[in-house]
Amino acid sequence: MASNRRQFLWAASAGAAGLALPSAGFARATRPRGKFKLGLGTYTFRVLDLDHLIGRCKEMNLKFIELSHPQYMLPQAKLDEFRSVSGQLKSGGLDLMSWFCGHLTESSGIEAMVEGARSLGVKTVSGSAERSLLDEINTACGKAGLGFGIHNHYFRDRKFLYESPEDVLSAIKGHPHIFSTLDTGHMIAFGIDPTDAYRKMKEHVRIIHVKDEDVPGHSVVLGKGKGNIARFIRSIAHDSFSGLVAIEYEEGDDPKEEVSECAQYVRGQVRLES
Repeated sequence: MASNRRQFLWAASAGAAGLALPSAGFARATRPRGKFKLGLGTYTFRVLDLDHLIGRCKEMNLKFIELSHPQYMLPQAKLDEFRSVSGQLKSGGLDLMSWFCGHLTESSGIEAMVEGARSLGVKTVSGSAERSLLDEINTACGKAGLGFGIHNHYFRDRKFLYESPEDVLSAIKGHPHIFSTLDTGHMIAFGIDPTDAYRKMKEHVRIIHVKDEDVPGHSVVLGKGKGNIARFIRSIAHDSFSGLVAIEYEEGDDPKEEVSECAQYVRGQVRLES
């Protein structure tokens, strides 16, 4: 109602001045152009099998994905199935851009991470790892032509290695093959505005998990929480961020409507090229 009232007053004043109102085309042109690839973190639909996941992505016009179903995370993932998984996703019209491997705790996990990435045909892997493994991860990724994205986490009842931008930056320092997978929801929960977190790390951010929260640990549709997500989306667009921006929504078993609203919200903030 307030928005309509402002529009009415603006139109009345413009008419009184003999000005032509801007067209809808002009209004669309004021949105920044987004070069990023809007997609999905598949953890959102973690209870769905791959066929139903593909169907949901087609319905929402979300082609780009990061594979993050729990059964495909280490150590429980069955790596010998990964080529088949990748083929099924690609034949379904999806572009598998990244894999979320989970938390690495020992060297054998690094070997499995490299093998899994190769089998899936991806060049980026998101996750986290014990700090004692970071040098080894950096070396392994350099040899394999991979990038490993440190994912920030925060829950009030648990302590994580990588909660703040400073935590993530300290892991990246001296490791050219390690980058940031920035999760806006966990930054909100931690008490940091996601745009401010992005600005601190933007030279190192290659993947974004975009979600909004009203209280720590509870997802809401983008724009309805405390993250000022409109500001965030426009900021990354102005910076010509070109990586994956994966929508995540972690409430419910099949949040099709909520994810559709999230996608619509992002597309309303920017003009996407892809």
